[in-house]
Amino acid sequence: MSASREKKNRQDLASQGIKDPKAIREAEEKAKLRKANRLYGTIAVVFVVVAALLLVVKSGVLYRDPDAVTIDGQNYTVAQVNYYYRGLANNIAKAGYYGLDNSKPLTDQVMNDTAKMLLQVTDEGEVTWDQFLKEYAVKQLSLRAMVVKEAEANGMGADDAIKAEVQETISGLKESLKPEGYSLKSYLKLAYGQGMTPSLFEEMLTADEVTSHYMQHYEESLTYTVDELEADYQEHPATFDVASYEYIYFKGSAPSTTDADGNTVQPTEEESAAAKNAAAAAAKAALERYQNGESLAEISEDFKDLGSYSSVDAGSNNGSAMSAWVFDSARTAGEGAVVEDDPNSYLVVFHSIGREEYNSVDVRHILFLVDSSSLDKDSETYDADLQALKDGAKAKAEDALAQWKAGDATEDSFAALANELSADDGSNTNGGLYTKVLKGQMVTEFNDWLFDESRQPGDTGIAYGESSNYKGYHVIYFVGDDVPYWQVQAENALRNTDTEAWLDGLLDSAEVVQENGMKHVG
Repeated sequence: MSASREKKNRQDLASQGIKDPKAIREAEEKAKLRKANRLYGTIAVVFVVVAALLLVVKSGVLYRDPDAVTIDGQNYTVAQVNYYYRGLANNIAKAGYYGLDNSKPLTDQVMNDTAKMLLQVTDEGEVTWDQFLKEYAVKQLSLRAMVVKEAEANGMGADDAIKAEVQETISGLKESLKPEGYSLKSYLKLAYGQGMTPSLFEEMLTADEVTSHYMQHYEESLTYTVDELEADYQEHPATFDVASYEYIYFKGSAPSTTDADGNTVQPTEEESAAAKNAAAAAAKAALERYQNGESLAEISEDFKDLGSYSSVDAGSNNGSAMSAWVFDSARTAGEGAVVEDDPNSYLVVFHSIGREEYNSVDVRHILFLVDSSSLDKDSETYDADLQALKDGAKAKAEDALAQWKAGDATEDSFAALANELSADDGSNTNGGLYTKVLKGQMVTEFNDWLFDESRQPGDTGIAYGESSNYKGYHVIYFVGDDVPYWQVQAENALRNTDTEAWLDGLLDSAEVVQENGMKHVG
């Protein structure tokens, strides 16, 4: 949805006396995305409120939420199906590039080819968004029902930890609703329809958490021998191999111009053809120079107005024309060629290809966050105030490391301290441990410390880290090397394949019957 349309929707809500739900949406998205909930076959559900999906609740009318689907003998209502239908519809509309417009009836909107490709729809005929979303919602609800049933059969239903997570999510949502004048009950009706009550919403969240936890448990329980991993690599080497190569990119598109009135003028066909030919000629000339002994880096200096030089140490096959040439089994070290990818041309030199053999690593850490949420970014003292917060977090990190060194100074004592002090929810119940960490997985400073060539088991240190999600200081304990990178890749690939097969089996075994209430979904 475009910014202008979203603004108009908010204005429409205001004209009806409904306050702007933007802040609510943002808060709820953060709460829902706190866990990476893996959903079958499409994208993660995000719950948002948009004007087009608001239902008018008529006072004095007693509403009964009808059954929409029966799964293995259990009835599910319209509101329960809408929980997934509307969640995905809003997420897709927010993305903007799928072509879904929530301000218009979804029964009248046909999915475009891009949306079908991204959402794995194989039907080549006309598919309305309503048809797709109903099928998705029923499939998601069916999957959840079957996973929950298996989880409960294995003693992994809704335990105290899961219930606490759900209550934390609901409490956070309630707090975000207060400034906007919504009660939880009224908000849920607006977002999901009249049948969605606070108790049903809690039930849906709980089932989602059980599903997420059990799917993670199942996937992590899958183990493979080194021989099995080697066999998978040998069967699919292109999936794992990376290549070392360098290239000069020669731009083959003609630039647009601006007329006297400031309007953009696209290049003519003649101008476009000339630019394409110039790029190809330059690439050919550069190839001759390379074959005569010059390096690509040196050659590129004479083509700065037309091209740019790059060196790739471990590039994967991205399906481009250049990748197709690089990953061809006929390549030999030092071989160079001109590769055309209309309208551009590339001079490419191949060096080597193979799997990543470097070792992944295991590490423990204690995170001290820099919480700058209360600072005013427009304040003249912002930089100084932020630095003061950073200094405070760094001091806590230094104190924690000193405390550990003054004690037993063992891995176990570090793990205990991580459970006590770390702000990282992903590791502060398992001693701050992350295993099989790969290069580039952590923020730059953390990564550079981990993969320093001099790093030894038992080393400790402090590194500042910052991303779009956090700022903070890490107290780090290096546990040691783990399995090679390619084995991590192969293991993840096999786990993903086997988990998807398990999920497909659960869905195939589900007895699903759509009821009359399906006509009210949407």
